[in-house]
Amino acid sequence: MKRVVVTGMGVVTPLGCDAETVYRALLEGESGVVAIPAFAEVADLGVRIGGPVRGFEAQRIPRKYRRSMSRMVQYAVSAATDAIAAAAVPVDLFSAGRVAICAGSTTGSPDAMEEFFREYLGTGSIRGVSGTSFLRVMSHTVPAHLALVFGSTGPVHTAACACAISNQAVGMGLDLLRLGRADVALCGGADELSVLGAATFDLVAAAARGWQNDPSARPAPFDRSRDGVVVAEGAAMLVLETLEHALARGAPILAEILGYGESCDATHMSSPEPAGMRLAMERALVDAGVVASDIDYVNAHATGTVIGDLAEAQATGEVFGDGTPVSSFKGHFGHTLAACGGIELAMSILAMRHGVLPPTRNLRDPDVVGVRLFAAPLVTPVRRLVSNNFAFGGINASVVAARWEG
Repeated sequence: MKRVVVTGMGVVTPLGCDAETVYRALLEGESGVVAIPAFAEVADLGVRIGGPVRGFEAQRIPRKYRRSMSRMVQYAVSAATDAIAAAAVPVDLFSAGRVAICAGSTTGSPDAMEEFFREYLGTGSIRGVSGTSFLRVMSHTVPAHLALVFGSTGPVHTAACACAISNQAVGMGLDLLRLGRADVALCGGADELSVLGAATFDLVAAAARGWQNDPSARPAPFDRSRDGVVVAEGAAMLVLETLEHALARGAPILAEILGYGESCDATHMSSPEPAGMRLAMERALVDAGVVASDIDYVNAHATGTVIGDLAEAQATGEVFGDGTPVSSFKGHFGHTLAACGGIELAMSILAMRHGVLPPTRNLRDPDVVGVRLFAAPLVTPVRRLVSNNFAFGGINASVVAARWEG
């Protein structure tokens, strides 16, 4: 079976749009969560804070492509552009059909959906609806636009399981590369901040409410005071390729993807089940050919919900015990939905390379047991790590990555 490595990474986040800059912001304890005035204008919406992207420049994308792009697609293209540049992927590889694109978003653009229904329901007509509306709301809007911009004639796949999307995309890419159906895979996810996203969590009592006076105090993963998700936006794209291909062209190798595992709880649409989470992690370890004691760090999904964090801590502890360091990055910038797995895997890879793990922000009084949490940067060697993401519908996805030893 072919080995697969990471040769490039690009991110767009509430803490910035450069991977190394975002990693340093995590170590310095910065927050990207702020008050969102538009949320306060929505009747009965209890959410007032969110994580908007910081420092993004849409102008870097040619206008001929931007016309049919939503914000989240622009984020994805920007992240992909940086990842491809970092990996120095030859342009002719895309046109040769040897690059697979595996990416997705929770839904099509919420902004585009709102525009359509405002016009249609308000006037009873579609006369004022933009001709590009469907191109922004179709379920494969992210990977299709990526293929268009980069001229990629290879496989295009979309993942659509909300918070698990980026990890699922990495799993898809891993399989395609192992099977020899591509030499390179561009994998990740993107989402945009919207009332729809905030309301989704608010309506199921899973959103952090209020905190207008100190937005940065939320979310608080694993902390006793946690009260829910803070919705954010962003994108992340990783360039995966077979080790053989990367070595042959002298590509920079950042890490190796050892394995992937997924599962479905099949018990409840919004209440997580520890057994399902545990199964995804165990399957990832088996696929990677390693055991739990080989893992030096676990990047947690941990969104700051009361039930979700408890379930995740239980599952993680059952697999790895209480000696393996565990942290969540969502306390720094909120929940970027489809993008979260890609951002978190990219940051975890940088942490592994630098030997310093970012802590869980806003962790002051943990109320979970059985896992090793830390509230300050942790200097420790990391050879292998697991990055987890869990989504509504009981969808669980885990990735195992390893430090590249050369």
